[in-house]
Amino acid sequence: MRRQKAMLLGEIFGDFLKAEGLETGIKRMEVFDAWDKAVGSRMAEYTTEKFFKEGKLYCKISSSAARTQLFMIRIQLVEKINQILNSEVVKEIIFK
Repeated sequence: MRRQKAMLLGEIFGDFLKAEGLETGIKRMEVFDAWDKAVGSRMAEYTTEKFFKEGKLYCKISSSAARTQLFMIRIQLVEKINQILNSEVVKEIIFK
């Protein structure tokens, strides 16, 4: 079996992830990593649970003071996370 056109390894890998249904899981992990980078290591320590679905990032914050501080800058955090990811992935952040 001979291929008629050469393909880049990145294209083949992307097609494989889509075919196996792994693309959403990888995107979710990228969002979680972007969250940690956007808020910094100190605030990331207060994040006990993270969940991402349909453009909404749900974060459970263990400190009420940290939750209030993050709530005040949530719009900037959405912009910063999307900038880190180079795409409009996160639409809203919900704190619990």
